[in-house]
Amino acid sequence: MKTVKNLLLSFTFLFGLTNCSSTLYSLFPDEESKLEMGRQIIEKEDSIAFSSLTFEESSQREYVLDLYVYNKSGEKITVDPKEVYFRVYNEDRKPINKENYFALDPENQISKINEDIENRETDHNVATGLNIAFSLLSTIVDLADDEDNDVEEVAENVAIFADNQINEEISYSEDKNYFENQKDFWKNDVLRITNLDSEESVQGILLVPIFSYAKYVKLFIPLGNTTHVYKFKQISK
Repeated sequence: MKTVKNLLLSFTFLFGLTNCSSTLYSLFPDEESKLEMGRQIIEKEDSIAFSSLTFEESSQREYVLDLYVYNKSGEKITVDPKEVYFRVYNEDRKPINKENYFALDPENQISKINEDIENRETDHNVATGLNIAFSLLSTIVDLADDEDNDVEEVAENVAIFADNQINEEISYSEDKNYFENQKDFWKNDVLRITNLDSEESVQGILLVPIFSYAKYVKLFIPLGNTTHVYKFKQISK
């Protein structure tokens, strides 16, 4: 089983239907599974594909699942995380509603992060411009007041500008690093849309919203002409 990296980074990315309480939830297999490296692994196999799914971690908003898929067919199949969906059930295993809830689409998340990076760069340029304008305006006003302490006042203006700009540069650098780490997570750790030729495999993270009222959850993984269905029981910690 591949080591799942940077799981905690995913916990800030969830949009849409989420659980907003402080309760944490876990998923336990509601069907046959095996224990490997402390994880309960469910496996599915048919003439099209072999797959395995493992619950890794949860936040207050989402589940982190590790999916492995191997193409057994003689044709190409597509593994697309945005097509993965789940349905929710009550304690009697009856559907709570008729809705399908979908896993997060990494391509959409990467696009949003790129927008955040562009917006932060714009904010940085604006802040820098305002700092410069404030320093120049204050200097002009100080030089025009005909007082004897012009040099001291100009030096003070420069010091204020420098301090404000240093703080802005630090904040900008931290924000930029944060966004780049987010993008790296979505690009390299999260499962992205993949075409698998015969006997090829892929593995990666799925991020699935938590439905707090569910007692049981079924996760549907479309794989070519087949769909692997995984059953879990949801338990609050």
